[in-house]
Amino acid sequence: MRSVVTTIGELLHRYGYGAIVAFFVLEGSGVPVPSETMLVTAAAFAAHGRLTPRYVLLAATVGGILGGHCGFAIGRFGGLPLVRRFGRLFRLDDERLMRGHKFFAERGAGAVFLSKSIAFLRIIVPMLAGVAQMPFGRFTVANAAGAAVSAMIYGSLGYFFGRDLTKLEHHIALATMMSVVLVALIVLVRVVRGRRNSDLQDGRA
Repeated sequence: MRSVVTTIGELLHRYGYGAIVAFFVLEGSGVPVPSETMLVTAAAFAAHGRLTPRYVLLAATVGGILGGHCGFAIGRFGGLPLVRRFGRLFRLDDERLMRGHKFFAERGAGAVFLSKSIAFLRIIVPMLAGVAQMPFGRFTVANAAGAAVSAMIYGSLGYFFGRDLTKLEHHIALATMMSVVLVALIVLVRVVRGRRNSDLQDGRA
């Protein structure tokens, strides 16, 4: 069976920097492609002189920005009607939508910025920001900054530690999974606390 790194290497050889941009745009649009592995592999290629480091970082940053805006647009123009139509199935009423709107209006910039460095959240958070109608200017700044920082982090990993790409890919996947689990636990704790507080308020009433 061919490894992901081998396939990505062939794509880089054939399409160059365009493959990097395409992976991040696809991911931002909801397609779960391994954009982190693409960037790490491209950076490792750059360390061996097969690509130019600054163009690798530029392609990843541009792709991350475009991908984030694709997700935001999907959420803003397609997600909200679906949420309003099927929201009752997931207990998403107008009050919770308003809470989401308030969160992204007040603290959404930090969430968008941090999400650019975690694979699963790179897909979900921009869409949620769009559904919650986060101010476009604030989203744009946070999305661009997060994309640039994320490109620097994973690009540096690939450039300096990319001699054994398979091992590095494994470590990145493990770190990503742990980050997703941590975020899920935080959300779960907040949901449980919110339900307890709501039950207490109902009991007092």
